[in-house]
Amino acid sequence: MTLRILLLLLLVVYFGDVFGQKVVRDGDMELSLVHVVWRHGDRSPIVTFNSDPFQEDYWKFGGGGWGQLSPLGMKQHLNLGKLLRNRYVDIQNSTYSLLPAVYSSKAIYVRSTDLNRTLISATANLLGMYGQNEYGSIGGFDYPEVEGWPKGFIPMPIHTVDYDTDYIGNMDCDCPRRTWLWNMVKQSDFIQSWLQLPNVSYVLNTTRALINQNAELEDFWVVPDALYIEQIHYNETLRQLNTWYSDEFYDQMTVVNDQIYLFQYGVFDGQKIEMQNMDMGRELLKIRAGSLMNDISDRIALKSSCQYINSSSKHCKWINELKYYTYSAHDETIYSVLVALGIQEYTIKPHGYPLYAAAVIIEFWRNTTSNSDYFKVLYHAQDGDGINVFTSNIPGCSSDYCSIDVLNNVSMYLKPDKPMTEWCTVVDNNNNQSIISYFITVVFVVLVQYCLN
Repeated sequence: MTLRILLLLLLVVYFGDVFGQKVVRDGDMELSLVHVVWRHGDRSPIVTFNSDPFQEDYWKFGGGGWGQLSPLGMKQHLNLGKLLRNRYVDIQNSTYSLLPAVYSSKAIYVRSTDLNRTLISATANLLGMYGQNEYGSIGGFDYPEVEGWPKGFIPMPIHTVDYDTDYIGNMDCDCPRRTWLWNMVKQSDFIQSWLQLPNVSYVLNTTRALINQNAELEDFWVVPDALYIEQIHYNETLRQLNTWYSDEFYDQMTVVNDQIYLFQYGVFDGQKIEMQNMDMGRELLKIRAGSLMNDISDRIALKSSCQYINSSSKHCKWINELKYYTYSAHDETIYSVLVALGIQEYTIKPHGYPLYAAAVIIEFWRNTTSNSDYFKVLYHAQDGDGINVFTSNIPGCSSDYCSIDVLNNVSMYLKPDKPMTEWCTVVDNNNNQSIISYFITVVFVVLVQYCLN
C-alpha cells in the first residue's frame, strides 16, 4: 500500500493534477476566485402557527424537531455538490478546472451559519463535491482505510461563528437597528396604503382568523412556510386535517408574503421612502446585505492585489492559494445578494424567494490583456436545475463579464457606517435626546433663577 501511495503521489507531482495551481481562461479572461452562497436543503418547519395540526411531534427526521434537515434536503445538496464539481473541479467534463481533483484545504474554505440544517447541508454538499470513491482520493492518505469508513469520504472542515452575531450569514441576527428601521417603515404612508388594498387586507385578516393568532407582518411567513413544507411531506394528510387549506388561498398568501419580503429588504415598488432624513430602502438593505457584500468584495480586492500586484508578500500566501469560498446559509442570505445586485426579479420568480439548495455564485475574473478585474454572477434556482448567468441583468452591466467597479460600488453603497457590533446598536434617539436636553435646560434655568432670587 505504501508503494502504491508513493507512485500516485509521484504522478500527482509530475502532472500537477491534484495540488497544482490551475490557470482557467476564457479568451483573455482568467478565473481566480469563486464565491458561492447557498441555501440549506429541505427541512422541517422552524415554527408553526397555533391551529396547525402538524406540531413538532410530527417531525422526526434529521434528529427530530423544528428546523431540521430532511433526507431530501441532504440529497438536494449532494446533487448541488456534484453540479459544482462538474463546473469547477479538475475533471474531464468540468467547465472551469479551477479546483484540484482531490480536496485541498488551501484552495477551499467553507463557512456555515451555526445551525444544524446549514452545517449538515454543507457536509452533504462537500460529499457530492469531493466525497465519492471514484473521485481519486487515496485510502490511508486522504481518509482512514478501515472497515466501516465510507470509501472516498474525506472529512472537510466547516467553519462557523455564533448564530446570533453572524452578521454575514444570518440576516436575522440580533440587531436592534434592523428592528427599529422596520418598525418605522411599517408606519409609513406607503406600507399603510398597501395594507388597505382589498386583496392584502383580505389575506392578512383571513389568515389571522384561521390560525387563531395575530401574526405581525414580519411573522406572516410562518404560515405559508409551514404549509409549503407540509405539502412536501404530508400533502394528503394536510388536506384532510387542515380543513380550511386550499391551493388557491395558499397561492394568495404567498403573493402577500413575497411582497413583505421585498419591503423588509427596502424594495418599495420603485418608490423612495424617506424618514428621519434617511433613505429607508438603503438603510434596510445596508443592515441586511452590507456585511456579506463587503465580505465578498473585500476578499476579491485582496485576491487581486496579492495575485497581480504584490504576489511575493508573505501576507498574500493564503489568499493566493484560495480558489473557492462558500457560505452555507439561508434563503434570506441569498435574497440579500440578489436584491443588492438588483436581480431578484430575474432569478427567483415566480417563487418569490430562493428555494431549497438555491445558490448564487460570484466569480472573479481578470482580463490579462487590459489588466482589469471583472465579475460574473450565476444562479442555481433549485435541485434539478442547472447554473445560469445573470450578470447582464445587473444595473451597470451589459454582458456576462462586468467591471469589478460595479460590484465595489454596490458594496460601498451598502457598507455599514460602523462595525456591525456597533452599527446594530445605533437607533435614532434624537427625539429622546431633545426632550432630555429640554428638560435639563428648564431645570438649569429654574435653578439659576432660584439661586439669583
